[in-house]
Amino acid sequence: MKHTLCLLLFLGSGLAGLRAAEKHPSVTFYVSGVECGSCVYVVQQSISETKGVADATVVQLIDSYANVVFDPKLVSEHQVAQAVREALAIHGKPYLATLKLHVPDYAKHAAKVDALFARWKDWVQLETVDKARGDLLIHFNELKTDPGKSGPQGWSLAQLAAAMKSPAPNGLGLDFTVEEEKP
Repeated sequence: MKHTLCLLLFLGSGLAGLRAAEKHPSVTFYVSGVECGSCVYVVQQSISETKGVADATVVQLIDSYANVVFDPKLVSEHQVAQAVREALAIHGKPYLATLKLHVPDYAKHAAKVDALFARWKDWVQLETVDKARGDLLIHFNELKTDPGKSGPQGWSLAQLAAAMKSPAPNGLGLDFTVEEEKP
């Protein structure tokens, strides 16, 4: 009976994690500086301890990444990136998170997209990887959070979606995707 109860509790907690993952977005952050298994552990631990994060999986490859499931009502992408930055730097350099963005019409609208990101220069920096293809990187600046404020702080993909996808005059009317990795 005791073993059956433990098994039911274990399965129930796994199902709760799956339900949380179904309700919240999964975002892939590319993480620089991950060189070993200990790096994977400290980055994953730091992300997992962030309020609002339901699940985090860090993978070490040539382009190391973290798939993070979180509640955007509680935490922003910027706060997740800050958690990556705050992980114990085992090899002396901080870990830094970036997002890979694809904007199909970027070449035609580069000035407008760049101007949009210039408004967010205190939070993020945009790097053009391939202008013709619309491949971009979003680098997160260090985030200074207000401890008295609850909920998401800093820059978020929701802000980007509102500014990019909304039709003019409120937005740019452009589509974009965020690159995802599957472990």
